[in-house]
Amino acid sequence: MDIKYIKDDFQFLYRVSCLIFNKDKTKVLLFNCEGRHFFLLPGGKVNQKEESLEALKREIKEELGFEGLSYSFLAISEEFVEDKGYFNQQINLIYQGIFPGDITSEQFHGIEGDWIQFHWIDVDKIDSYEIYPNGIKQAIMNPDKIYHFVENLTR
Repeated sequence: MDIKYIKDDFQFLYRVSCLIFNKDKTKVLLFNCEGRHFFLLPGGKVNQKEESLEALKREIKEELGFEGLSYSFLAISEEFVEDKGYFNQQINLIYQGIFPGDITSEQFHGIEGDWIQFHWIDVDKIDSYEIYPNGIKQAIMNPDKIYHFVENLTR
């Protein structure tokens, strides 16, 4: 069961996500959803009694079928988003992962359906993309630091 709390128009979520690089860190894997112009990091909700890294490994396998990535902690992101009638407060632990295989397709659909499109994006072209959380671009360019992002994305 996801760690999620809802009361009236307030929702709290505990998530994990991953900044996945290829072997030489020249490309990063992001996704966007049908009807949205921005990109996000793969990941998902943490289950009750589940460690964050185990949750991430589970989510990456469920969404992408990837296993055998090496992971290290990258950031914590506090996100405040007003959307679809809820005020969402989210804690997101972000890891860095290295994909050990070869990239066989620059774009592909996720395992969970055609509504999600994954893209291997050149790191040197990252500034031309809208990515959330906003601070993640800084981490893409300098992934050897630990970050703390606080973002208010109310609409």
